[in-house]
Amino acid sequence: MIRALTLIAALGAVTASDSKDLDRALAGRVAGKSETCLSNSRISTPQAFGDRTLLYRDGARVWRNDLPNACPGLNEDALIVTEVFGGQLCRNDQFYTLQRGGGGIAGPRCRLGNFVPWDKVAR
Repeated sequence: MIRALTLIAALGAVTASDSKDLDRALAGRVAGKSETCLSNSRISTPQAFGDRTLLYRDGARVWRNDLPNACPGLNEDALIVTEVFGGQLCRNDQFYTLQRGGGGIAGPRCRLGNFVPWDKVAR
């Protein structure tokens, strides 16, 4: 029982840390209207925050994607491999993760959610 509680406490600390990192990445920005697709030509490689959130950078804009379900294996060290069709990245497109040094074994397929733009607040 004590081991289980220790594990739960450790997992809670990771979640709190991910949340703080995400808050820092979005600080000074405000969310806009969500979109279902993004042009794949200008966005960066996504950055993972926990097992449910990805951030893509497009110049000064940041796009937040909250996955509809948790994605096992998604963390800050995972390589994210996305299947792109037609030059756009869209809601429900699938991706999987590869762990660095993990022998190239793919994780489960996960789905993207809507893309929400986060722009710096004009002063």
